[in-house]
Amino acid sequence: WASNSVYYLLSLWSRLVTSVPYLKGDTPSLLDETVPKITEGFITSRINSVQASFADNSPDPDNPLENAESLQDQLESLPYLCRFKYESCSLFIINIMEPLLQAYTARSRLPASGDAAELSVIEGQIAWMVHIIAAILKIRQTVGCSQDSQELFDAELAARVLQLINITDTGVHAQRYQEISKQRLDRAILIFVQNFRRSYVGDQAMHASKLYARLSELLGLTDHLVLLNVIVGKIATNLKCYAECEDVIDHTLSLFQELASGYMTGKLLLKLESTKFIIANHSRENFPFLEEYRCVRSRTNFYYILGCLVFMEDGPVKFRSFMEPLLQVAVNLEASADAAFRTDVVKYAFTGLMRDLRGIAMATNRCIL
Repeated sequence: WASNSVYYLLSLWSRLVTSVPYLKGDTPSLLDETVPKITEGFITSRINSVQASFADNSPDPDNPLENAESLQDQLESLPYLCRFKYESCSLFIINIMEPLLQAYTARSRLPASGDAAELSVIEGQIAWMVHIIAAILKIRQTVGCSQDSQELFDAELAARVLQLINITDTGVHAQRYQEISKQRLDRAILIFVQNFRRSYVGDQAMHASKLYARLSELLGLTDHLVLLNVIVGKIATNLKCYAECEDVIDHTLSLFQELASGYMTGKLLLKLESTKFIIANHSRENFPFLEEYRCVRSRTNFYYILGCLVFMEDGPVKFRSFMEPLLQVAVNLEASADAAFRTDVVKYAFTGLMRDLRGIAMATNRCIL
């Protein structure tokens, strides 16, 4: 089918599926047989499309993985189709994901990246699957499946992506942050985490004992706190390693802000060692993006988030310790000669300090008492 017709085709079928509970009579429906074929056909077509689009591993505005609006259009209706026959659909997705994860894990253990084009294709295919899983977890629908069963299938799919998080920053993959395909994959993971968090972690999330019981069996993730530690660990890694990719930095900070803005999740974050490390070591040495001029606007958001977390606790000693690196920058600027303020280095240091302080000042306005 033509690419611009996908949205309308999937939308039509999703409306048919959502109308099933309102059908009357005993007339047999062909949806039970047809919808899984359509779902599998769409997913397979996305996987097969990667080979051509990732041949040169360069930005392509027509690629849905580069165009958030196009991607959202294609995946908006898919979750309803997937959840209609969720057991068979989740099994189909897992059967695609498992070989891809095995191949990606094997490549991480090699001394060199080998065929870079082949690795880019693998990353592109996994990115599509992560986006599809993220879309499924974003929408909760009970047609044709009990609540407990849905949680179990959600856990099976989520476990594959959470397993992927532990692979993406190891071995050879830790040297590929400049690659477009790696950046697309990490953006897909961030979208998954955002959707998963809204359903199963946080202030408004429902209690999901079945899901966490299954995640505990598969990955040892027993509750919200353990899962949050994995998420914050990924946030810290992105902020450390993506110094020159503004899109990934901004998306990572958006996720971090969502977590810090919730009362419950904010309190949970403060218990994590990974969060404590970020608050105690918010320097340019640990987070190189703070030195990048292209990411200068992100500095305000970064310090706004850290300020929100610091102000959740009534501790002046902790606040003074948090402000010490910024105070040192101010002292160094004060000691600089007047002529030095005409240089780009000092100008950037001054501008950066003002942006950092602006973020902290903004955080005082929403301080949770």
